[in-house]
Amino acid sequence: MGKITGSKPPPGVYRDDPDRDDAASTSSAVLMEDVEYPDSDLPAYQDVPPVAGTAQSQYHETQSYLIQPDLPKSHLSRDETTTITHYPLYSQDAGFLGQMLQDQAKYPPTFTARMVGTHTETRRNKEKQEKVTVTDFDVRLDLTHLLVPSATTHPSLLRNGFETPSPGMKAYRGHRTKTIAAAESAEDADAYINSYVSSPFLIRSFTLNRHIINHDSAGLETLLKSLIGSTNYRGHLQVSFPITHNRVTVYSPCWQNDYREKTWLRWFFYLTFLWIFSWPYLWFVTRRWEVMTVVFPYSSAPEGRNREFVVKSEHAFFQEWKASIRRAVLGKMQGWVDEEYRVATEEAGRDGLTRMPSTGNATADGALGFLQQAVSVGRDVAMAGGWGADS
Repeated sequence: MGKITGSKPPPGVYRDDPDRDDAASTSSAVLMEDVEYPDSDLPAYQDVPPVAGTAQSQYHETQSYLIQPDLPKSHLSRDETTTITHYPLYSQDAGFLGQMLQDQAKYPPTFTARMVGTHTETRRNKEKQEKVTVTDFDVRLDLTHLLVPSATTHPSLLRNGFETPSPGMKAYRGHRTKTIAAAESAEDADAYINSYVSSPFLIRSFTLNRHIINHDSAGLETLLKSLIGSTNYRGHLQVSFPITHNRVTVYSPCWQNDYREKTWLRWFFYLTFLWIFSWPYLWFVTRRWEVMTVVFPYSSAPEGRNREFVVKSEHAFFQEWKASIRRAVLGKMQGWVDEEYRVATEEAGRDGLTRMPSTGNATADGALGFLQQAVSVGRDVAMAGGWGADS
């Protein structure tokens, strides 16, 4: 594997992300009494209120996201997978491009666990009935920090430069299509960067890929489905692990590359069927380099025993977050479950109910305790009948 040699880059700096829309809207606890549910849908459930003071400080100390720096003249693709930049110097100066790629290699892709529950309802619209899909919950957890090594990470899991395709592997090496390089002509990352910058072709692109390996997604999916199933949820459940911000693409400075990213122009070509001519033209004249990958291991092996982990195992992560996930599902949350939410759940206790304060009066405390037990029993009885089923 070809590599750019040099000193090992330090891990990226962590900081809170106040601009993250979903996280900002759901970082505090959701009060269940603020949401209306059908009587037969969900058991009576009292959620914990937002925490303050100590818990809030602890959240800011422990919860953080690795923020990839913005590149000049760049934007994020609509599916949030690719950062696209048209900055001219990246296509004109090999040293400038190489430094940018090394900087970007410090940052892992955004790795997420997402659990979505839906059911269908039959509703009457004037004189006809129609089926409508209703989202019961859409819970997300950020797993990105589990890809970032620390001082205790095993040396075998530390990243070491870029990976380039072996000679027998098909890849975009500056041609229209994927090619196989001869063994004697194998190139390293520096050579590919230089070939891109010095290419005489006007329309070209260079892409860096970020890749996650050795995460037991199937095992974690089984644990999450079992947890949500324990609430007697009867709807349609989907568990996925989306990966975004996992590519950086440099486009050479030319009007063809500039206009190919214009949304309004794309629609114009779609509606006028000019894409029938433009797409073959762009395919014929564009040269692509997709030969550099930075690998972010989650562990030393995909599954099995005696695995080394960058941070912690899938099972340890599940044990840490299962109470918060269960609470978020029952709360019909649609958004991010973060560290603040987890701390609030721990303070609420095993059953997720707010602890009744002591009044100092034995009679009043007894009545409050009885009320809390009644709420808990009522919730368990309602859960036994199931919730979220199609209707």
